[in-house]
Amino acid sequence: MAITLTYGSTTLELPEDLLWVNEFRWSPVAQATERSLTGALLVDAAPRVGGRLITLAGSEDSAWILRSGMETLLAWAALPEQQFTLTHNGVARTVIFDHGTAEESGAIKQVEPVVPYSDPEPSDYYCSLELNFLEV
Repeated sequence: MAITLTYGSTTLELPEDLLWVNEFRWSPVAQATERSLTGALLVDAAPRVGGRLITLAGSEDSAWILRSGMETLLAWAALPEQQFTLTHNGVARTVIFDHGTAEESGAIKQVEPVVPYSDPEPSDYYCSLELNFLEV
């Protein structure tokens, strides 16, 4: 099934074999606990609203993307706080790129050319793609 990322009226088709690697690491409930002065456990729980991490990842052998697609992704990731529509398995979600706060994190990671050329063309393929989003 197609995976797409849409910004305004422009839709970029992503490699359909990208894996949503953290799909089941999300809890729809936020919970905090603490002890009262009497020693009783106090639990505060509420539904989470937004903030779901979505990491789509490929490998050297899967989810290859054209350089032209990478250029579009890089341009879109450079737009701070812009919202996109990510459609995965037929479900549309509003997302932003997750730039993170740690140095090793980033919106787009681990992309490398399948065949490294000194003068790459828009039709050259890239692999090991990892895209990081936050659902809003």
